[in-house]
Amino acid sequence: MPSPLFQFFEMVAEELTLEESRVLTAVDFDPAGNDSSVLDELREQLGVMTNDDAIRGAVNRLEEHFKSRGSRLPFSYDADSSRFRAIDKEYLELITQMREIRGKGKGAKTFELCVMRRVKLRVTGALHRVGHPRDVEKKKKQFNAYLTQIGFNGNVLTGSEKDGGFDILWELPIGAEPHRPLVSLQCKNSVYRLNDGDASCGPAKRSLNEHRGLMAEVHVLCVFFNDYITSDLLPKKKAMQWVPLGLSDLGTPRSITASANPI
Repeated sequence: MPSPLFQFFEMVAEELTLEESRVLTAVDFDPAGNDSSVLDELREQLGVMTNDDAIRGAVNRLEEHFKSRGSRLPFSYDADSSRFRAIDKEYLELITQMREIRGKGKGAKTFELCVMRRVKLRVTGALHRVGHPRDVEKKKKQFNAYLTQIGFNGNVLTGSEKDGGFDILWELPIGAEPHRPLVSLQCKNSVYRLNDGDASCGPAKRSLNEHRGLMAEVHVLCVFFNDYITSDLLPKKKAMQWVPLGLSDLGTPRSITASANPI
């Protein structure tokens, strides 16, 4: 389960998929009248006394979080009226869908497809969804042949493997085959766990060793979780071997214009 801050976020998202503008108060975040609610945890986490302050503080934290990921918060909030308004309803609907499938095995393919669709809004270059089960190139020979088109040697699948540890491959729009770098986007339909990311990247890295133009170290490994990545989840003393990504990295980008800053 995500942290209280993002449980709150997902509650707001669900409400705004039903109605684009809603007044939401403490009662709406604890309709069952539980002794312990998300707002109780938020008050403790944010160090505030009232539910109104917890809601205001949560929205401020969410704005900061989404900004740090290069995304925009998909709703606005007016503290005077307690009114939330949808800004990006498509993304809010995505969040509600991701909440429903989180941790469910049958949701893995749906998660991959959603990741690919949203990543497409943020990048240039070519995206290839190659994870199992595939709709095309299902057989080993077909799959290996397909991967030769993006720089591999034709030996990615040699045994009982189904996808070589790959889910989505993003070809960066620089260089020419077979010297065009790749970003491997692994997709985990679960909350963030460091060990799961490590385990996910092992097979992918072995497969990247079968690239005929660039060494595996040239390519980039990323793992998308059906969760939200915050600094408190990540290792403090050791650098990571892969890039941790979450649902806020799939938000609508604040800007799609590249910046160049000469010094």
